[in-house]
Amino acid sequence: MALDAGELSMTLEFGQKLKDKDWFGKQDPYCIIKCGHQTYRSRTCTDGGKNPVWNETFRFNIINENDISLVCMDEDDTSRDDTIGSGTFTLARARERGTDRIQVPMMSKSGKQHGFISINLVFTRNSAIRPQAAPAPYPAYAAPPPPTYYAAPAPPAYYAAPPPYGAMPPYGAAPPPAPYYGAPPAQYPGYAPQHYPPAAHGR
Repeated sequence: MALDAGELSMTLEFGQKLKDKDWFGKQDPYCIIKCGHQTYRSRTCTDGGKNPVWNETFRFNIINENDISLVCMDEDDTSRDDTIGSGTFTLARARERGTDRIQVPMMSKSGKQHGFISINLVFTRNSAIRPQAAPAPYPAYAAPPPPTYYAAPAPPAYYAAPPPYGAMPPYGAAPPPAPYYGAPPAQYPGYAPQHYPPAAHGR
């Protein structure tokens, strides 16, 4: 049957007989806890060695998640952090009964177990918890219409400049029209030509 959604309280209690990754001194273990898309990092148990104690509580919203992964690391100041071990545990009993206590085996990369980590679970049903709605898809991209190209206007007609004054017309061209000279104006009527010197009047 389908399990109810709810809130999970997970207490990271302690580790026992973990693999020691430090040659000198005591290692400093911490844990990375992942449930679905929710991830937490515990505090570092300084000088916790092979038997660290955390007693740290984390809360998860549970809908379809059925297990939690746990990775125990050794924090180093001068080099990359080392993996002490990792493990996965189920949430089935906690979701059915409301509580569970688990000793999660810590497995090395070679598949060998080195100690365990103690986990306490408390599950509270909450039907109000719903999965987050997926974001609305982006609208389909519509390609823009092709640009409209307009034909370039015809270049304006240029007329050849007239030849300079006195230049011969090109071969085959019609000769320029002859200048027209009008007839001289007629003399005013009643005007008689005068002779010089003029004759004296009354003589």
